[in-house]
Amino acid sequence: MEITVRDVMQMEPLRDARVVAGEAKLHNIVRGITIIERPDIVDWLEGGEILLTSLYNIHNDVPYKEYIRKMVQKGVSALIIKTGRVVQEIPEEIIQAGNEIGLPIIELGEKVKYIDIMYPVMAKLFNDQVIKLQYYKQVQDKLTDLVIAGEGLDGIVRVLEELLKNPVVIYDKKFCALAATDPKIVRFAEVQDSSEREVLNNKHYYYRQIVLLPELNNRKVTQVVIPIQQLHQINAYLVVTEINQKMGTLEYIILENASTVVSLELVKRFAIGEVERKFKYDLLDTIVAGNFHLETVLERASLIGWDLRGAFCVVMMEFDNIKKYLQDRENRNTFLTEIGNTVANVINEYTHHFMRIKSDSLYVLWPVGLENHADVTSNINKAVQRITVILKKKYKNMQLFAGVGGIVPQIQDVAESFAEAKNAIHYGKTTNENFVNFSDLGVMRLLCKFGENNDLKEYIPSFINKLQVYDQENNTNLLHTLEVFLGTNSNAAQTAKELFVHYKTVLYRLEKIKEISGIDLNNNKDRLEAELGIKILNLLKKIDTE
Repeated sequence: MEITVRDVMQMEPLRDARVVAGEAKLHNIVRGITIIERPDIVDWLEGGEILLTSLYNIHNDVPYKEYIRKMVQKGVSALIIKTGRVVQEIPEEIIQAGNEIGLPIIELGEKVKYIDIMYPVMAKLFNDQVIKLQYYKQVQDKLTDLVIAGEGLDGIVRVLEELLKNPVVIYDKKFCALAATDPKIVRFAEVQDSSEREVLNNKHYYYRQIVLLPELNNRKVTQVVIPIQQLHQINAYLVVTEINQKMGTLEYIILENASTVVSLELVKRFAIGEVERKFKYDLLDTIVAGNFHLETVLERASLIGWDLRGAFCVVMMEFDNIKKYLQDRENRNTFLTEIGNTVANVINEYTHHFMRIKSDSLYVLWPVGLENHADVTSNINKAVQRITVILKKKYKNMQLFAGVGGIVPQIQDVAESFAEAKNAIHYGKTTNENFVNFSDLGVMRLLCKFGENNDLKEYIPSFINKLQVYDQENNTNLLHTLEVFLGTNSNAAQTAKELFVHYKTVLYRLEKIKEISGIDLNNNKDRLEAELGIKILNLLKKIDTE
């Protein structure tokens, strides 16, 4: 549809005109026509013009070669020189420059008036613009109807393929396909450096590139790529593979419309996704808080297709050393997206799940079916270890801690599992264990629930404190002897073996322990208090070394 210099040469007023130089550039696009009788008018050109001149006020003032070079730099399409009045023939220097630099030089007879050329050219340009505007409106209406009808990206690429007669793909900013008309052209390999691309539109930076298609025996084809920008950031790419025909002006009009429609569809997608995400997160927060009406929660869950029947356990993960990834909004969003995708992809290999992600932590409602509870814990552990390996490759300084709450029979009890998962993570951070199952903590589960160090200290029996002070002042190890003795079920001989001392030495130490602390090792209550007290001391020591 574009008008070229060759098209203009076929008009009636130019039937006797003669191309004397730059014939190879007759395909130059024409966007305007004007008269030039002053050298400085070139400075005001926008590109695509045909210039009409008799060389009046020019032929003695300017070196022709530099003047022609300047015209080409400004994007002039052709130079028509009228001979017979100012000059009898076109200077040889202009002809040589036209051939050398690449500008069509056309000789026009003296009898032809400028106006006889300008009017037909301007009329054709005007008609061309009207046709383009009408087509632009038709395409815009068709694509807008798609959006209103809720056809989505799949509908957009389908209609674009019909209009462009070429397959179309929409990619996200990482070139993962969002919608495609032909799966065989989704994957491609670039064979050009970015500097070698053919720029088709400087304002929006549409470009054409050469690629290979692996799914089609590495066929070499061209693609037209349109970056989709939102808030000055490229968030997607509209790509047309010119496998059937090369595109021209009307096709670019389609693409200009399409880029706007794709951008609107992506914004709509994002808005819907945000509303849905907030709805899901609010529902999960309600469930783990534990204060809800069951019917209300089940009704809300059914709206998004969630089945909350059956048993669950909560898996919680916390991420340390990640401040630098949360410093600005773009990095934060990218980080959270990658974390969420990684966790979801791994867990999906084991079970469907419900996940809530925050800036430095997340929790998962892990459905428990008919499988053995030990198998569930094993799968969770495997998933956590895989997630850790994947994330550590990208975020080398990041530490991941995971805590698993107990399995509860129904959704109403998930708050209990959630609290246990939090306590398990707290314990894991204290002992530097990246995976802790609350159910495996034994008596330590009681200690975890106290939380604050000062609370725990209150539960250390006085006789344990006495032994600790005595060991510190006398450089002895009586408290450790008591711990081993209790751990061997009060077997003095076994205690001696584990401590690598004589049996009588153990008996002597036990008497010393009784003397200093007043503990009665034959009393079940004293023995239980001693075991708990020693566990609390060990836990506090680990906390102090953090």
